[in-house]
Amino acid sequence: MKKLKIHRPTKKIYTTDNDFGHYLAGIIDGEGHFSKQGQIVVSFNERDIRHALKLRSQIGYGKIRAVKDKAAVNWIISNKKGALKVMKLIHNKIRHPDKIKQFNDRLCNKYEFEFTENSSIINWEYSWFSGFFDADGYLRIYNVIKKERHYPEIRLLAQIDQKSDILLKQFKENFGGYLGYRNKQDTYYYSTTSYNGMYLLLKHLD
Repeated sequence: MKKLKIHRPTKKIYTTDNDFGHYLAGIIDGEGHFSKQGQIVVSFNERDIRHALKLRSQIGYGKIRAVKDKAAVNWIISNKKGALKVMKLIHNKIRHPDKIKQFNDRLCNKYEFEFTENSSIINWEYSWFSGFFDADGYLRIYNVIKKERHYPEIRLLAQIDQKSDILLKQFKENFGGYLGYRNKQDTYYYSTTSYNGMYLLLKHLD
């Protein structure tokens, strides 16, 4: 089994438009949307504002605005040149059905742009999942101390929550793990806690 890198990873700045486009499409599929006014809006936790600023700098368009009464910021692109630049980068790369419909209905008509393909199948050779996990996933490591043992048990967790399971099913197929549903919140979640599942997921992100 190939070892993972022991050093803390750094945010990668993609050198080709194709690589960056897949990554950006993943971020938008995770925490973005295309508004009825034709804006491109991507949400970030306020702790990730440096990431938002870096992406904004790489695109060259948009404004970073705090979200009222929430620990979050939005990157909002309203400028036509900025919108078209992002649309070209993510064209045929977004995979969430809701975002595909918004792209085609709200952006293409306004900016006279070619429809993006209506496909939710993830291509694991590209960086889409890295962007999606950056936007909507989290990793956790913690100790569980049991009275009958004299040493802590180390547990790992990777989890993603969504309103739909269409993408989560593919995560389970690729990495193993568990797909669940919370009736109270009406949300689905994918999680993996096994060392093998975590290895596969981290190896992909590595």
